[in-house]
Amino acid sequence: MLFTKLTLNYFGRFHNKEIELKPGMNLIYGENEAGKSTIHTFIKGMLFGIERLRGRGSATKEDLYTRYLPWDYPGAFNGCMDIKIGEKEYRLQRSFHTSDKYFTVLDLSSGREVKLKEGHISELLPGFTESTFRNTISIEQLKAQTDTELAAQVRNYIANLSVAKSKEVNVAKAVSTLTEQRKQLELSQNTAALKELQENIEEGLRREERIDRLTLQLKELQAEEQRLLAQKNEIDKTINEDEIKRMEQLPAILEKFKTYQELIKQINMISAQETELEEKIAAWEKEQSSAEALKEDRQKAEKIKNVLVELERHYYELAREKEDLQRKKQRNIYISTIPFGGITALLLILSFFTPVNGLISLVPAVAGIMIYAVINGRLKEKRNIVTEKENQLQKERDTAQIQLENILQGYQVATVEQLSEKQEELLKHYYALENAKEQLRNYINRKSGLDDNRDMLYDEIMKYMQYFIREEELTETAVQRLSAEIRERKQTATSRKSRIDEQYNTCRINMEKLRWEISTMEGNEEQLLKNKSIYEEMERKQKEDAVEIEAIKLALSTIQELSSDIHDSFGRQLNVAVSEVVDKVTEHKYTDLKVDEKLDVKVGWNGNYILLERLSAGTIDQVYFALRLAVADLLLGQDEVPLILDDSFALYDEDRVRAALRQISDRSQTILFTCHKREEKLLQEMEVPYHLIDLSCR
Repeated sequence: MLFTKLTLNYFGRFHNKEIELKPGMNLIYGENEAGKSTIHTFIKGMLFGIERLRGRGSATKEDLYTRYLPWDYPGAFNGCMDIKIGEKEYRLQRSFHTSDKYFTVLDLSSGREVKLKEGHISELLPGFTESTFRNTISIEQLKAQTDTELAAQVRNYIANLSVAKSKEVNVAKAVSTLTEQRKQLELSQNTAALKELQENIEEGLRREERIDRLTLQLKELQAEEQRLLAQKNEIDKTINEDEIKRMEQLPAILEKFKTYQELIKQINMISAQETELEEKIAAWEKEQSSAEALKEDRQKAEKIKNVLVELERHYYELAREKEDLQRKKQRNIYISTIPFGGITALLLILSFFTPVNGLISLVPAVAGIMIYAVINGRLKEKRNIVTEKENQLQKERDTAQIQLENILQGYQVATVEQLSEKQEELLKHYYALENAKEQLRNYINRKSGLDDNRDMLYDEIMKYMQYFIREEELTETAVQRLSAEIRERKQTATSRKSRIDEQYNTCRINMEKLRWEISTMEGNEEQLLKNKSIYEEMERKQKEDAVEIEAIKLALSTIQELSSDIHDSFGRQLNVAVSEVVDKVTEHKYTDLKVDEKLDVKVGWNGNYILLERLSAGTIDQVYFALRLAVADLLLGQDEVPLILDDSFALYDEDRVRAALRQISDRSQTILFTCHKREEKLLQEMEVPYHLIDLSCR
């Protein structure tokens, strides 16, 4: 098989990365973090798939699924790989994503899909399993050592080829099958099973005896049931069925009596509410009788109030008029005294106070006094009129005030506004009175309905009561006597019947118990016969199995005796193959190795064989490297597959690397991952053709 092309569509850090591989040496160079391990894991994943770890494993570096999930497009996780097997070329297509996982193989010559029954690459290349890949051709840095799974494969291969003469026949599986069959046969020889079966048979016999006894008891109980049933029917004929039905109605009658009592409570409550409401209505109606008088008195009071306001206005006007008359009187004094007084004084001065002239000069003064007397008389007359009007207004005002106070005192209020408020309150009482009358009518109607229901229940209960006892009134005491009477009648009528019913029910319960117990042992006879048959068959088979166990022991013994011969013959071939490889890669330093059936290695040194672990780390790595190549050739034969080396020569010095390269230079295809220039330099010195793939080039 050859790998011809890798296409990492979405894998780890790579996106649409194509790598062409050629027969012979393919040197893939890249510094650390360049993606070498990613490509190595991609090859393994394309061949065998990548499973996502669960639980704690998902958080470790062993979870390759999470580790190589695409960086930019996690939803896309797939790739292709072209391979060549013999003359045929195939394209492997695989999606690793858990939500869209698939694996297909295309035949590139025909374009048709190759149907794999189990979806494994080993169907194209027999013997090429993930364990073979991991333990032989895929070698990582410091991981050249093989595991126990490879040892089992080699032992099986050698045994197959030696005993069956064919590597297609799995002798190890045959040995395992024989061993398992021997265990099963030895288990079947367990005498405890026979003993248990014997005990089951004895228990079955005891059950049969028990069934016979129970069947006899059941027949006796069936006869007892018929006798009790006849007595029940005889008692039922003597009981008055009509009276029984009436007595059964007592709970309903008691409930009706409770309803009757509740109706009486409701009626009494409504009556109390009705009386209270009637008293309110009477009080409100009495208030309404004086409402009209209040209305008239309010209107009269408002008129009187308006008259008082008007009188107050007139009284104020008269007061002002009186003040005007007083001012005119004062002005008259000035008008009549000052001018005429002045004239008189002037004349006296001019007459030089002569008697004649003095008399003449008094004329103006007398005229002034006369004028003052006339004007003052008129003003006094007007003032008297005003005073008379004022007295009249005061009388009218006092009369109106007395009338208003009488009205207000009659209604026990202080102002006309309070009288208006009292009228509004009476108006509210009017509306409340109408509502109260409507509510009173509702009370009357409801009470009437409750009275009807109460009377109906009274008649029904009394009619029922009269059937059993004589009572004139429906009272709590009468109902208690009714209950006691019915209870006594029931006890008298049913005491004997209850006793028979109890015996009858007990009989039926015992019959059901017997039937149930018999039913639990229903298949006992059949099982007993079956157990006897099985017991006889087991005795016969034990004898046959004993013979077969001896035969298996003989077969296993024969195979075990051949195992040493097998290892001596074909194990010697493995030793020779590994020794030849180690001889070349160690530059003839170690030429003799022994590999046992567990693939544990011992190295020949100065006539002795020492454990491999005692050698240097580089030498150990070389030996396991040689072991892997030898085992790969042994298991895969002519179907040589590419050798994948991922920094596998880290512990090698330059001579060891040169020897290893020389050993693998003639293989059909080698893929060597390295982060050093040393391998390329040595290949050039050795003139070994190689195909360089530099991951540092973009």
